[in-house]
Amino acid sequence: MSVSVPVGKIHEFLSTSLVKVIDTMASMQCECKGHESYSGKQAFSPKIDPAKDDSKRMFASSVGFAGEINGVCYLFMTENFAYEASGKITGLDREDLDDDVVRDVCGELTNMFAGTFKNKLADLGLPSTLTLPTVVQGKRMAISTAGTAEQYRFTFEVGNLNIYADLLLSQRL
Repeated sequence: MSVSVPVGKIHEFLSTSLVKVIDTMASMQCECKGHESYSGKQAFSPKIDPAKDDSKRMFASSVGFAGEINGVCYLFMTENFAYEASGKITGLDREDLDDDVVRDVCGELTNMFAGTFKNKLADLGLPSTLTLPTVVQGKRMAISTAGTAEQYRFTFEVGNLNIYADLLLSQRL
């Protein structure tokens, strides 16, 4: 039996999933500011706004899900956000954090975000399983979608910093 999920419901699930994870894990207020479609085109990593954030690089992490519905959840976090969230989650001061710890935290945040999203889909009859998180860091990255994929980028504000969540769906039922 096929289950149809309106795109608006998928967007709601993604937004509420990330807000819940950031609040629960890092005790930080997170608000969705909007989204846009990147379907069928190259999605470069978001640009860091130097007026708001003096980060020099981004941490990008991804977790895939496969089953009745397939896709990947990505999180793009500026260096400042990644270090601030890592400090809140681990209890370490910034000077005691290193990139290895921050990458672990970014991967775990993405894993929890994708898991929460996946569970909302499972509640609608679309079970799936998660892949292991992958984390990379750099100044400029891109995600290219296949012609059959849908991709959306959501912008979130946490304090004065932005984080971005991309959702790639290989097939929306």
